[in-house]
Amino acid sequence: MHIRTIRSARRPFARRTAVANRTGGEDRYATAALVAAQVVAALREGGAAPGGVLLASGEDAPGGIDALSASFLAGHLSAPLLLTARGGLPAPTAAALRDLLPSLPRDSGGRPTVHVMGGTAVITADVVRAVEALGAAVVRVAGDDRYGTAAAAAAIGAPSARTYALVGRSSGTAAERTAIIASGTNPADALSAGPLACAARVPLLLTGRDALPDATRTALTTMKVRQVVTLGGPAAIGTAVLDALHAMGLAVLPVRGADRYDTSAVLLALACAPQLGSGAKDGDVGGFGTGFDTAASGYLANGARFPDALACGPLAGLARRPLFVTGPDALADATRSVLPGTGVRSLVGVGRSGALPDAVLDAAVGALAR
Repeated sequence: MHIRTIRSARRPFARRTAVANRTGGEDRYATAALVAAQVVAALREGGAAPGGVLLASGEDAPGGIDALSASFLAGHLSAPLLLTARGGLPAPTAAALRDLLPSLPRDSGGRPTVHVMGGTAVITADVVRAVEALGAAVVRVAGDDRYGTAAAAAAIGAPSARTYALVGRSSGTAAERTAIIASGTNPADALSAGPLACAARVPLLLTGRDALPDATRTALTTMKVRQVVTLGGPAAIGTAVLDALHAMGLAVLPVRGADRYDTSAVLLALACAPQLGSGAKDGDVGGFGTGFDTAASGYLANGARFPDALACGPLAGLARRPLFVTGPDALADATRSVLPGTGVRSLVGVGRSGALPDAVLDAAVGALAR
């Protein structure tokens, strides 16, 4: 069944005083270390503790896409995400691991566990040995490619996957297993999906534009997924992929906007909308009920060049705060429009001014104060 595209329709909150902060280090690895510390602080503030730590490549795709695929697993483990270079463990990452590892649960051998995203083509054995030298046990989360790695992460986190009533059916509406599917070659949409995958415990899988990868197809079947949220228009996910999903008997909910920023805004509306009730009609669309739009604080990241934001999905998801994305030179129109419809009073810019210029962050704060 084809479901109409979700559009954003936020209700403005009362005028408020808005403020901005930043979290950013000397490079993407230092920024991820700072973000990881904030994840731990958010967990402890909520009376929880980190259950592990994830390590992913901080290099550009294909390596960086594995960091975005880790968000669902981060929610399952209550774990922050750190970044590494392919061939060596950066100093900020090693320092963050030294801080984190003593507080983590131990395996049967008495060691804390680090889940490493991807195979040796993106994170070499030298990095694994460096992590083990810090006293950790390493579990590789890897497939034959980025699609297989995303599926492997979904399989580990599957025990905590939740069901949602998103799609009205004439035969009756019920909460069902759900997955998010994003482009594996154009990762901007996966960045926006990270907080939702983490907070709502919904697996985040990847696809090619013109063909559904075998690893993704198998994951959907194995996890007994009945409905999927696809991200982006035909340039990201083509008709052949949508047809393949329909042929599997899945309800397909396409989330797409005029560009990546509009798609992100539409996805936020879906994340915040309530689930459907028993009286839903055929073709009605519900949401995940995350409450992101009622949070007092949110994050703003560069959605065009986002190495500093790779680790932000677990932070926003575990803290239950929205992640907004924007262009690097001016505040995206879609983001400017969606900001006043949330309860956010303070924005945290992800990365230093080289990643997210002061003028863009200031413009976002101005939009909040409208």
